[in-house]
Amino acid sequence: MKEFIRRYGKYLNKRVLTAVGLCLLLIAAVVTNILVNRTRNTEAKETGAQTNSGITQVSSQSGPADANFFASYREERDNVRTQELAYLDAIVAQGADSETLADAQQQKLELVNAMETELTVENLVRAKGFTDVIVSIHKGNINVVVGTDTLNDEQVAQILDIVLRETGKSAENVKISTTL
Repeated sequence: MKEFIRRYGKYLNKRVLTAVGLCLLLIAAVVTNILVNRTRNTEAKETGAQTNSGITQVSSQSGPADANFFASYREERDNVRTQELAYLDAIVAQGADSETLADAQQQKLELVNAMETELTVENLVRAKGFTDVIVSIHKGNINVVVGTDTLNDEQVAQILDIVLRETGKSAENVKISTTL
Protein backbone atom coordinates (compact mmCIF):
# COMPACT_ATOMS: atom_id res chain seq x y z
CA MET A 1 0.00 0.00 0.00
CA LYS A 2 2.85 2.38 0.89
CA GLU A 3 4.46 1.58 -2.45
CA PHE A 4 1.19 2.43 -4.24
CA ILE A 5 0.85 5.76 -2.41
CA ARG A 6 4.49 6.62 -3.01
CA ARG A 7 4.22 5.82 -6.70
CA TYR A 8 0.77 7.29 -7.50
CA GLY A 9 0.23 9.73 -4.63
CA LYS A 10 1.10 12.76 -6.70
CA TYR A 11 -1.89 12.04 -8.95
CA LEU A 12 -4.38 11.79 -6.08
CA ASN A 13 -5.14 15.39 -5.26
CA LYS A 14 -8.42 16.94 -4.11
CA ARG A 15 -9.53 17.85 -7.62
CA VAL A 16 -9.10 14.33 -8.97
CA LEU A 17 -10.79 12.77 -5.96
CA THR A 18 -13.67 15.25 -6.21
CA ALA A 19 -14.11 14.52 -9.92
CA VAL A 20 -14.06 10.76 -9.31
CA GLY A 21 -16.56 11.18 -6.46
CA LEU A 22 -18.88 13.22 -8.68
CA CYS A 23 -18.66 10.65 -11.45
CA LEU A 24 -19.54 7.88 -9.02
CA LEU A 25 -22.49 9.87 -7.65
CA LEU A 26 -23.72 10.63 -11.16
CA ILE A 27 -23.46 6.96 -12.14
CA ALA A 28 -25.38 6.01 -9.00
CA ALA A 29 -28.10 8.55 -9.87
CA VAL A 30 -28.40 7.22 -13.42
CA VAL A 31 -28.59 3.59 -12.26
CA THR A 32 -31.21 4.49 -9.64
CA ASN A 33 -33.16 6.40 -12.25
CA ILE A 34 -33.11 3.43 -14.63
CA LEU A 35 -34.24 1.04 -11.90
CA VAL A 36 -37.09 3.35 -10.85
CA ASN A 37 -38.20 3.75 -14.47
CA ARG A 38 -38.20 -0.01 -15.01
CA THR A 39 -40.44 -0.38 -11.96
CA ARG A 40 -42.76 2.36 -13.23
CA ASN A 41 -42.87 0.87 -16.73
CA THR A 42 -43.67 -2.58 -15.32
CA GLU A 43 -46.48 -1.10 -13.21
CA ALA A 44 -47.77 0.88 -16.19
CA LYS A 45 -47.78 -2.23 -18.40
CA GLU A 46 -49.65 -4.21 -15.74
CA THR A 47 -52.21 -1.41 -15.38
CA GLY A 48 -52.49 -1.09 -19.16
CA ALA A 49 -53.01 -4.82 -19.54
CA GLN A 50 -55.87 -4.68 -17.04
CA THR A 51 -57.41 -1.68 -18.81
CA ASN A 52 -57.05 -3.27 -22.24
CA SER A 53 -58.75 -6.51 -21.21
CA GLY A 54 -62.13 -5.01 -22.07
CA ILE A 55 -63.29 -2.98 -25.05
CA THR A 56 -61.16 0.12 -25.40
CA GLN A 57 -61.19 3.15 -27.62
CA VAL A 58 -57.89 4.23 -29.08
CA SER A 59 -58.66 7.93 -28.75
CA SER A 60 -59.47 7.69 -25.05
CA GLN A 61 -56.29 5.73 -24.32
CA SER A 62 -53.87 8.02 -26.19
CA GLY A 63 -54.78 11.18 -24.25
CA PRO A 64 -54.02 9.95 -20.73
CA ALA A 65 -50.96 8.03 -21.95
CA ASP A 66 -49.57 11.23 -23.48
CA ALA A 67 -50.37 13.18 -20.33
CA ASN A 68 -48.66 10.51 -18.22
CA PHE A 69 -45.61 10.59 -20.48
CA PHE A 70 -45.24 14.34 -20.24
CA ALA A 71 -45.91 14.44 -16.50
CA SER A 72 -43.52 11.58 -15.71
CA TYR A 73 -40.82 13.02 -17.97
CA ARG A 74 -41.04 16.42 -16.26
CA GLU A 75 -40.97 14.81 -12.82
CA GLU A 76 -37.95 12.70 -13.73
CA ARG A 77 -36.16 15.67 -15.29
CA ASP A 78 -36.81 17.78 -12.18
CA ASN A 79 -35.51 15.02 -9.91
CA VAL A 80 -32.32 14.57 -11.93
CA ARG A 81 -31.74 18.32 -12.08
CA THR A 82 -32.26 18.63 -8.33
CA GLN A 83 -29.67 15.89 -7.77
CA GLU A 84 -27.21 17.54 -10.16
CA LEU A 85 -27.59 20.89 -8.41
CA ALA A 86 -27.14 19.20 -5.02
CA TYR A 87 -23.90 17.58 -6.22
CA LEU A 88 -22.58 20.88 -7.47
CA ASP A 89 -23.61 22.60 -4.23
CA ALA A 90 -21.74 19.90 -2.29
CA ILE A 91 -18.58 20.65 -4.25
CA VAL A 92 -18.94 24.35 -3.55
CA ALA A 93 -19.66 23.75 0.16
CA GLN A 94 -16.76 21.32 0.51
CA GLY A 95 -14.27 24.09 -0.14
CA ALA A 96 -12.48 22.60 -3.14
CA ASP A 97 -9.60 24.40 -4.83
CA SER A 98 -10.38 27.51 -6.85
CA GLU A 99 -10.28 25.76 -10.24
CA THR A 100 -12.70 23.02 -9.18
CA LEU A 101 -14.92 25.58 -7.47
CA ALA A 102 -15.04 27.75 -10.60
CA ASP A 103 -15.83 24.68 -12.74
CA ALA A 104 -18.67 23.62 -10.41
CA GLN A 105 -20.12 27.12 -10.42
CA GLN A 106 -19.90 27.26 -14.23
CA GLN A 107 -21.68 23.90 -14.56
CA LYS A 108 -24.36 25.08 -12.15
CA LEU A 109 -24.87 28.28 -14.15
CA GLU A 110 -25.11 26.32 -17.42
CA LEU A 111 -27.66 23.95 -15.87
CA VAL A 112 -29.81 26.81 -14.59
CA ASN A 113 -29.64 28.55 -17.97
CA ALA A 114 -30.68 25.34 -19.75
CA MET A 115 -33.60 24.91 -17.34
CA GLU A 116 -34.77 28.47 -17.95
CA THR A 117 -34.45 28.14 -21.74
CA GLU A 118 -36.33 24.82 -21.74
CA LEU A 119 -39.19 26.33 -19.77
CA THR A 120 -39.36 29.40 -22.02
CA VAL A 121 -39.40 27.34 -25.23
CA GLU A 122 -42.00 24.93 -23.83
CA ASN A 123 -44.33 27.80 -22.89
CA LEU A 124 -43.88 29.57 -26.24
CA VAL A 125 -44.64 26.37 -28.17
CA ARG A 126 -47.73 25.77 -25.99
CA ALA A 127 -48.81 29.33 -26.78
CA LYS A 128 -48.91 28.31 -30.46
CA GLY A 129 -51.77 25.93 -29.63
CA PHE A 130 -50.01 22.65 -28.88
CA THR A 131 -51.46 20.72 -25.97
CA ASP A 132 -48.17 19.67 -24.42
CA VAL A 133 -44.48 19.87 -25.21
CA ILE A 134 -41.15 18.84 -23.71
CA VAL A 135 -37.87 20.51 -24.55
CA SER A 136 -34.55 18.99 -23.57
CA ILE A 137 -31.27 20.85 -24.02
CA HIS A 138 -28.11 18.79 -23.58
CA LYS A 139 -24.59 19.42 -24.85
CA GLY A 140 -25.74 21.76 -27.61
CA ASN A 141 -28.49 19.47 -28.87
CA ILE A 142 -32.16 20.34 -28.50
CA ASN A 143 -34.93 17.75 -28.54
CA VAL A 144 -38.56 18.83 -28.77
CA VAL A 145 -41.41 16.35 -28.24
CA VAL A 146 -44.88 17.65 -29.06
CA GLY A 147 -48.08 16.06 -27.75
CA THR A 148 -49.78 15.53 -31.09
CA ASP A 149 -50.19 12.75 -33.63
CA THR A 150 -48.68 14.58 -36.60
CA LEU A 151 -47.08 17.89 -37.47
CA ASN A 152 -47.38 19.66 -40.77
CA ASP A 153 -44.56 21.70 -42.31
CA GLU A 154 -45.95 24.99 -41.00
CA GLN A 155 -46.12 23.68 -37.43
CA VAL A 156 -42.57 22.32 -37.63
CA ALA A 157 -41.41 25.70 -38.95
CA GLN A 158 -43.15 27.52 -36.07
CA ILE A 159 -41.55 25.27 -33.47
CA LEU A 160 -38.14 25.46 -35.13
CA ASP A 161 -38.37 29.26 -35.28
CA ILE A 162 -39.09 29.46 -31.54
CA VAL A 163 -36.28 27.06 -30.67
CA LEU A 164 -33.70 28.81 -32.84
CA ARG A 165 -34.70 32.26 -31.62
CA GLU A 166 -34.59 31.34 -27.92
CA THR A 167 -31.50 29.11 -27.92
CA GLY A 168 -29.31 30.66 -30.60
CA LYS A 169 -28.39 27.17 -31.84
CA SER A 170 -28.37 26.04 -35.46
CA ALA A 171 -31.17 24.01 -37.03
CA GLU A 172 -29.07 20.85 -37.43
CA ASN A 173 -28.88 20.59 -33.61
CA VAL A 174 -32.69 20.55 -33.24
CA LYS A 175 -34.85 17.42 -33.41
CA ILE A 176 -38.63 17.76 -33.36
CA SER A 177 -40.85 14.72 -32.87
CA THR A 178 -44.38 13.74 -31.83
CA THR A 179 -45.53 11.37 -29.13
CA LEU A 180 -47.03 8.83 -31.52
